[in-house]
Amino acid sequence: MLCFYCGSQLSNSDYCSNCGVKVTVFKKVIRMSNTYYNMGLVKASNRDLSGAADLLRRSLKLDKRNVRARNLLGLVYFEMGETVQAISEWVISQHFRPDKNPANGYIKSVQSNANKLEEMNHNIKKFNIALNYAKQGNDDMAIIQLKKVLNQNPHLIKGHQLLALLLMKNEEYDRAKKTINKALEIDLCNPLSLKYNKVIDEYLARNKKNIDKRQAKDPDTNRPYLSGNDVVIPPHSFRESTNGAITIINVIIGLVIGALAMYFLVTPVKVKNEVNKTNEIILDYSQKLAIKNSSMSELEGQVETLTNEKASLQKKLDKATSKDETTLKNYDSLLKALNSYIDEEYDAGAEAYKEIDTKTEMDSDVFNTIYNALGENLNEYLAESYFNAGETAYASGEYETAIDNYQKCFEIDKDKVEALYKTGWSYKNLGDTTNADKKFNEVASKFPNSEFATLAKNQISSND
Repeated sequence: MLCFYCGSQLSNSDYCSNCGVKVTVFKKVIRMSNTYYNMGLVKASNRDLSGAADLLRRSLKLDKRNVRARNLLGLVYFEMGETVQAISEWVISQHFRPDKNPANGYIKSVQSNANKLEEMNHNIKKFNIALNYAKQGNDDMAIIQLKKVLNQNPHLIKGHQLLALLLMKNEEYDRAKKTINKALEIDLCNPLSLKYNKVIDEYLARNKKNIDKRQAKDPDTNRPYLSGNDVVIPPHSFRESTNGAITIINVIIGLVIGALAMYFLVTPVKVKNEVNKTNEIILDYSQKLAIKNSSMSELEGQVETLTNEKASLQKKLDKATSKDETTLKNYDSLLKALNSYIDEEYDAGAEAYKEIDTKTEMDSDVFNTIYNALGENLNEYLAESYFNAGETAYASGEYETAIDNYQKCFEIDKDKVEALYKTGWSYKNLGDTTNADKKFNEVASKFPNSEFATLAKNQISSND
């Protein structure tokens, strides 16, 4: 198993030995993909092609690079007569593994015979023509085209299903039964084929009951027809006299022959019938199980879709709720700042103003206007408040918080050189000499005549 991040070989550890990324979930996904592949392989071996295709598609949904699953899915499609889909899967498989890939041989075997490939293309066109005829209600032409298609590609399950549907439409249920049986020989548990087969069996059963009822009402319908030329031969009344001992011997010989005939002829037939009945029961249960599995797969897909939609809506709701709470807090802080400013309590106003979350976008023009105007009037107090907060954080060793407050102070008051100088020292205490030198250089270049310029230069030289 290779790491999804760097492509290195993974060990039993939960982390990649090369790049260090955590691969616990990745390993579980790959194992699940391989599990679906193994289940699909069993289904394909039992000629449950539809079930195999569904499991292999799940495997590829988890791991699109699962070459074994993709190659097997191509073989399943090819067996179902879907040559184009099969080649598509093999081409994708080649892309993921160009060398030593069985897909190379599959594609070559199809492309080696140009006439066969051209025949496949014509066959697809004929099927599309038959489908259009069926949509237009021209059933006879559609049936003729489908017979040509199935003559060239007898494994095309869709062709057998469409032909059976057209025959059912024209009430040719006996022919439809034979056609759908051919589809079930290719794919034993195809849900659509099983559905058609059930409809046909129900119709034939009802039709047989109606015939039996008519025969019960009129027994003469079963009496053989006798023409005027038929001769009625009376039973032979002559009896040949036989000896009693010979008669008994003949009876015994007859009983022995009958017993032997029963043993050698009737018993194997009964055994064969019982085996056939058992196989039919197993096949019936397999088909019912396939239908239930298909329904479960659909329901699982719907549950997954609804779960994802719920999660998406919950995220939107949480985001909207969070934004609404932040918006209310911003309005509350702005009102406090405004009231404090009106009461000439500028320090309190500056503190309330600092509580406003500027990361949240406010849609109100009135709010933004008051916010900007109030900020301009409270600049001096805000700058001093941010500087004092930076000093407190610096004294406590919280240098990242100090940097944030010093920078806010300097953004408001561009002449506050001490805030810029202290920002450099905060970076230096964090061990970030690069940013520290930047700030010290900025102090020396912007404020060359200040007392902090000399101090800043000394710090730069000491760093060097």
